[in-house]
Amino acid sequence: MSDIKSVDLRGKIPDAGAVHFLGAEWKVPQSRFVIVRFALDNKEQLLGLRLDLDKRAILDDVKDEETSAAVKARAEQIWNIVISYRQERRETYI
Repeated sequence: MSDIKSVDLRGKIPDAGAVHFLGAEWKVPQSRFVIVRFALDNKEQLLGLRLDLDKRAILDDVKDEETSAAVKARAEQIWNIVISYRQERRETYI
């Protein structure tokens, strides 16, 4: 069984309203999806947000429409951090 890989996002991605980004994680190096861990109103959420690396898009909504739009606007920044991390470790997702 594979270990979960992760990259810390704390302090690297600006908050999106009440959403604070904590990290991104994945289990299979070739996976095109990662889970973005976050806190909402200072409470870490049990479920994360799905980030599609091919589409460079967050697939889930958070709280209200305005917050969701702000979260989704951070997808490219999160994508860059995850891809850089994977490239340094020679992980591929396709």
